Amino acid sequence: MKSPVQLFFAIAVLLATATVAAQVYKWVDKDGQVQYTDTPPPPGAAKVEPKKIAKASPSATATTSAATVAGKPVEAAKTSKDKAKDAAKEVEKRRKETIDQNLKDDDIARVAKANQERCKGATAALLEFESGRPLNRTKENGEREFVSDEERAASIVRMRTAMTESCK
Repeated sequence: MKSPVQLFFAIAVLLATATVAAQVYKWVDKDGQVQYTDTPPPPGAAKVEPKKIAKASPSATATTSAATVAGKPVEAAKTSKDKAKDAAKEVEKRRKETIDQNLKDDDIARVAKANQERCKGATAALLEFESGRPLNRTKENGEREFVSDEERAASIVRMRTAMTESCK
C-alpha cells in the first residue's frame, strides 16, 4: 500500500493539471507559418488570435488520454515529426548549398590568382622581348644560342595574347 504522502502528491498533481487555464497565442510569422506560443508574439506579427484553453476536469483528462490512444494526438505528432524531418532536410540542403558556393568562390579566387600570376609573367617576358637587346637560351646539350628575330616576333605575339587573356 502506498503511503498517504505519496497519495496526497499524486492527487495534488492531478488536480493542479486539471485546473490550469493558460493563454495561448496563435499567429502567422513573416514566412507564413502558423505559430502557437504561450508568450505574446513579436510586434508586427500578422493575425494574432489569443485563445484561452478551457479548464480540464479529471474526467476530461481521462478522455484526453483516450483520444491519444484513439490516434488524434498521435497524428499531430506524426505531422510534427514530418515537419522536423523537413526542417532538417532544409537545413542540410542550405548547408550543402553554402559548401558548394564556398567551393565555387575558392575556385574563382584560385583562377583569378593564376591569371594574375600569368599576367605578371607575360608582362615581364614581353618587356624582355621588346627591349631589343640580344637574348640567349641554353640548349639541352648545354650550349647557348641567341634568339632569332623570327622567334622574338613570335614570342612577342604569344606574350601579348597571354596578356589579353589573363590581364583583365
